[in-house]
Amino acid sequence: MKRNFFIFVILMLSILFLDGYSQSKTDQKEGKWISIFNGKNLDGWTPKVTGYKAGENPLHGFRVENGILKVDYSKFAAFNGRFGHLFYKEKLSSFILHVEYRFVGELLPDAPSYCIRNSGVMVCSQSPESMDVTENWPVSIEVQLLGCTDKLKQTTGNICTPGTTISVKGARTSEHCINASSKYYNNGEWVNLDIVVHSGKEIINIVNGDTVLVTSEPRVGGFLLPENYPVPEGTLLQDGYIALQAEGQPIDFRNIKLKTPDSKKATATKSETPPNPVGLKVIDNFDNYSGNEQLAKAWYKPGHGAPNTRTLEPNIKAGGKYSLKCDYSTTKSDDQFYVPFCRVDKWDLSGCNGVQFWFKPDGSGREMTFQLNIANKDGKNIHDLWEYTYLTETGNTEGRWVTIPFFNLKHNTKYADSPDVSPAFKPEAVIEVAIYIGGRTDEPGKGTYYFDELAGTKLQF
Repeated sequence: MKRNFFIFVILMLSILFLDGYSQSKTDQKEGKWISIFNGKNLDGWTPKVTGYKAGENPLHGFRVENGILKVDYSKFAAFNGRFGHLFYKEKLSSFILHVEYRFVGELLPDAPSYCIRNSGVMVCSQSPESMDVTENWPVSIEVQLLGCTDKLKQTTGNICTPGTTISVKGARTSEHCINASSKYYNNGEWVNLDIVVHSGKEIINIVNGDTVLVTSEPRVGGFLLPENYPVPEGTLLQDGYIALQAEGQPIDFRNIKLKTPDSKKATATKSETPPNPVGLKVIDNFDNYSGNEQLAKAWYKPGHGAPNTRTLEPNIKAGGKYSLKCDYSTTKSDDQFYVPFCRVDKWDLSGCNGVQFWFKPDGSGREMTFQLNIANKDGKNIHDLWEYTYLTETGNTEGRWVTIPFFNLKHNTKYADSPDVSPAFKPEAVIEVAIYIGGRTDEPGKGTYYFDELAGTKLQF
């Protein structure tokens, strides 16, 4: 009996030794861990935020503090649809990524409700330079990071598929998000995440040492694929970039490191170009006016609101020849705290799910409201108004693209001339566009706002 037990112990120790030796050889084959975040600044990382060009970091939403890479919204007046991703510089094929994260603070009030305790790590991603300026999410595989509240329980280490598809247990799935089998984690709790990517074959998500989800064969296609995307649907994603996500929920990252077999690094290509926008229905690009008199007549000031002057601006613009420059002055009086200007016409925005335009504020922090007026079923103007209020930040004068999904428009029936208002927004029946600068609580004063390239569009939602 003792002899058999002794043999059993010897066998078990041999197995453990061989297993450890095998693991050591595997680690050696996979290379050494390399820290890709220096704990001091964002060197080696490129931000891409919806409405901004690659490399722009509005209001320092991505920043480093005390060795922690933070998604921080303390300087934001509102989220305003500014989905963000922070890309590491190298294109990768096979690798292990390690990152530690924790959720902190609360979701911005105007961010989508599904973004509460929500972030992600994108892998096999397109580059930041190849993203369209209004693209919300890169074509990629997202390893979804989720946290919990007292009322909300959600697993982490899930997989979501913006512009991609994936297989689970060998079967192709059209599901946009696949849940993992992780435990639940709360605000302020550091979580260890390891993502193992085998080029074009397999993606393994490991949370605090537990394998929570295994997927395979990531391909281009499916939900949220931008129109006119230059890579054919069905293409196997054998390499790509990694990125950390920002969706209106503050989150901290630390100890970000990478292990790559030397032979599996891909060559970074910076020559990628964004897909050409398709499906745009121009409302006004301000390039077809003969002069300021014609512009001011088309974009008129109604009989209410504070005085303003609309002129063509050749230098401060998004593209083309001109933008619209609005010089204004407001006071605290009931009819002078806001600045209105409008254009009446007919626009059929059917096939679009939102609008986009370029906008440059003056740093005053005065809000801007974009409004669409839709006709009734007989084509008459009954002041059936749909609007979105964009909150700007004091001191911020960065030009940016604004995207407004139709589902974010609020129905304003206060001034309707008839009960025949539509319960749903009708994009085919737009008869007026109006812009208002200033809100009831804004400080009065003078300033200049710029607008360009207004269009109906097919947004990535």
